[in-house]
Amino acid sequence: MSVRERLQAAADSIPLPAETLAGVVIGVLAQRFRPLPLPAWTRPVGSVLAGTGLAVVVAAWQERGPGSLEDPETLVTTGLHRVSRNPIYLGFTAAHLGLAGATRNGWMLATCPVSAALVHRWVLREEDWLRDRFGSEYDAYRGRVPRYLAQPTGWIAVTPVAANRGYITKTQSR
Repeated sequence: MSVRERLQAAADSIPLPAETLAGVVIGVLAQRFRPLPLPAWTRPVGSVLAGTGLAVVVAAWQERGPGSLEDPETLVTTGLHRVSRNPIYLGFTAAHLGLAGATRNGWMLATCPVSAALVHRWVLREEDWLRDRFGSEYDAYRGRVPRYLAQPTGWIAVTPVAANRGYITKTQSR
């Protein structure tokens, strides 16, 4: 197998969200035609963030093992998936932010929230699909592990109250 074929196989097997890729490409094109540079300090910070994001993607991808994302045989609940239900998407979003900083591209930074919101819509659909596929096993996992990142203890959370549709606050402790 040639290097090009190996790279193509790797690209086909890693689920780079189209929303993330579109945000990066739009940022690159916008920067080319109307530069919006970020401060110089964003370059080293962005480089670290991009590298960390890509490391998370690779580690989470390896944890899930062989097989198709569209037809998983098992629900992965260990490793990075023990602290986030979506470490691959989280890693790609961190890489997007980091790449914006590393390249000092303000437009790429501006596209990140939009890309993340579009990926979030996909995550919600994927959660419904996983619930249908794995049933109570997924529900238990969902109850234990946050969608993206754990909320630090002691934070104040706003939770809806069904009876009066108002809101109450309570301190979260995990």
